[in-house]
Amino acid sequence: MSLRQPFRRNRDAESDPSAPPPEPKANGISGAVLKSAVERALRVQQPLVNSYIAKVRHKKPGATPGEVLAALEKQYLVAVGGTGAAAGGAALIPGIGTAASLATGAAEVVAVLDASVLYALAAAEVHGLRMEEVERRRALVLAVVLGEGGTQLMQRAVGGSKHWGRQLADALPLPKLGPINQTLVRMFVKRFVARQGALMFGRALPFGAGAVIGAVGNVTIGRSVINSTHRAFGPPPERWPAAVAEETDPSTLGPESLEGRARPDHQLPG
Repeated sequence: MSLRQPFRRNRDAESDPSAPPPEPKANGISGAVLKSAVERALRVQQPLVNSYIAKVRHKKPGATPGEVLAALEKQYLVAVGGTGAAAGGAALIPGIGTAASLATGAAEVVAVLDASVLYALAAAEVHGLRMEEVERRRALVLAVVLGEGGTQLMQRAVGGSKHWGRQLADALPLPKLGPINQTLVRMFVKRFVARQGALMFGRALPFGAGAVIGAVGNVTIGRSVINSTHRAFGPPPERWPAAVAEETDPSTLGPESLEGRARPDHQLPG
């Protein structure tokens, strides 16, 4: 497993009878799909971060970093909650709806990951902490999505610092991130598949129950991501970092950037 391609599959291991058992899988959501979804989100969402923040600043002229973060958090919870409700809502028609809800579950997981990646990277940017290398972005996203387990691992990795996200951005050596990301990936696949698998069965319940369970479940996940991000970065700065203020200034962005979609269409990774 290389530093730049930590999710590349080992073909020899697949044919080796002594190789470890297949990755966990729940309702069609395998570890391979999750890994591919994370990599796709890291690649696609990073270019959208500045325009995403600029759109909030455009709607809230003069907003402080803390006020912009609060708006980003609200938008994130609305996005993941709406995604869960939409997937669960497919079960409103008994029988047919239940099957449709399960079929859309994997696409919903990808959508939640997309939203989580965009929120986490935007929060880092507001704090003036730019994750230049994909290895740093990968560690940030996996750790905050994992919650307490990811937070504890990253705190140990940076020497016990409470706000580990700051050290991740500019102090943690890249070679050290290889083993850390491998551990985070294993934890992420195991826990996320189990968590989403349980939610997917709840979403498939008919008569509107699935929509409620889907929305509440995803909002709970979203709040956990927000809390982990707060712990990673600490309180927001009182003033905008100069570089962030300039790059997210709404007046410097064209109408296409301000009116563009915050997230791309959600499709299952191939």
